[in-house]
Amino acid sequence: MKILLLSFYDLGKQPKIISELYQKLDNGENQIDIVDYSIEDKDITLSEYDALGVYASMHTASVLAEEFLRDKTLPTKLFVFGLYAHVFSEMYPNFNSIHSLDSDDLDNLLDLKLNTDYSFKHSVPDRTILPSITDYSHIVDGSNNLVAGSVETTYGCKHECTHCPVPIEFNGSFKTFGIEKITQDVANQVEAGAKHISFNDPDFFNGPKHALKILELLNTQHPDITYDSTIKVEHILKYPEYFRELKDLNMLFVISAFETTNDLVLEILQKNHTYKDLRDAVEVSIKNNIDIRPTWMPFSPWTEIDDLTNIITLIEDYKLRETVDPIQLTIKLLIPKNSLILNRPEIKEYLLDYDPASFSYSWNYKNTALDNIQNELFTYVLQNESADEYRQYLGLVKILEKHSGKSLLSTEKYNQRVVPKLSETWFCCAEPNKIQLERIRSNKALI
Repeated sequence: MKILLLSFYDLGKQPKIISELYQKLDNGENQIDIVDYSIEDKDITLSEYDALGVYASMHTASVLAEEFLRDKTLPTKLFVFGLYAHVFSEMYPNFNSIHSLDSDDLDNLLDLKLNTDYSFKHSVPDRTILPSITDYSHIVDGSNNLVAGSVETTYGCKHECTHCPVPIEFNGSFKTFGIEKITQDVANQVEAGAKHISFNDPDFFNGPKHALKILELLNTQHPDITYDSTIKVEHILKYPEYFRELKDLNMLFVISAFETTNDLVLEILQKNHTYKDLRDAVEVSIKNNIDIRPTWMPFSPWTEIDDLTNIITLIEDYKLRETVDPIQLTIKLLIPKNSLILNRPEIKEYLLDYDPASFSYSWNYKNTALDNIQNELFTYVLQNESADEYRQYLGLVKILEKHSGKSLLSTEKYNQRVVPKLSETWFCCAEPNKIQLERIRSNKALI
């Protein structure tokens, strides 16, 4: 059987699951081709294949996949996999949703015997069949660029944040990957040139003892490699003793989904933290000398102007200007089909129609002035894309000062720092914007 596997965007990472699917399909008889359109531009004829698999890793990838496949003649056997598989297959029912690589879904659909030696939990992904790791995101640290790999210690998540696609698939459950799989995968990436590894778990502290055991082992095996991870505010505060160990184990920075300073919105999102908790989490990071990189989703139906100024106040109070990507200050709530937030009564009066083309619902603001403010902030970032991010931030603050009538920048002299960051800093719960989509379409997302 001639099979094509397509990836469109996976947050700047190698689409590891594509390689694992390849290994599952590789029974010695199939011809399997892989194309990652986030970094490649290949002219292919879809109808030449017997089967097509699309990796719907997230919302942005699904939008780009739909755009690519539109009006094309497709193979007879179609399947979709990834976090957005449900959403994609509901809009395109000719695509069969594959929920697990270790289930019977694939062999029943394709009517062929799969590679039974492969185990999603234990088998090491063969990344040599993917585009080179050097083509993907890297660590920017001043004038230095370090090749970055990625790995997960778990799959799933025990939390049920209502705006996140993960709990839709996993219902608050998570499982650990085999230690040998993780360590060998990292070793292979280091051999391929990686100087940094991102832990891509939705929450690195879902199983903190397991996570630290893995990190300790990796640090012993690769003492010069640095790491980053994503940890919920709730867990930074719950496990300060574990957080303390991260610095000694070469954790370069920690990403944390702060989202907003509005406690009502945080409760609707079921984040299990408050505005005060955000400050406490930053205090923990400062105490342990680990940069925290907050991600934000400032705009939702319930946003008020004070929520935006409070974000700036927090950034200024803790000198976080360099750790917040300016585009983060423009991000809107994304509501895909099956989103858990649709179960919240608070959303009902603001929800508008579902747009199949964008795979999401539109919504109105409680405070209509926020629509213009968000547009102005985003337009500023769009028009000043070539400016450095520090200047972009200052420009966004000026806009918020104009709308709020408040002076928001620190009056004391500010010593600009150089802090490490990933070259691609998007995240899965965000509504894709024109900048992001155009970069991916032109294979420039990771530059």
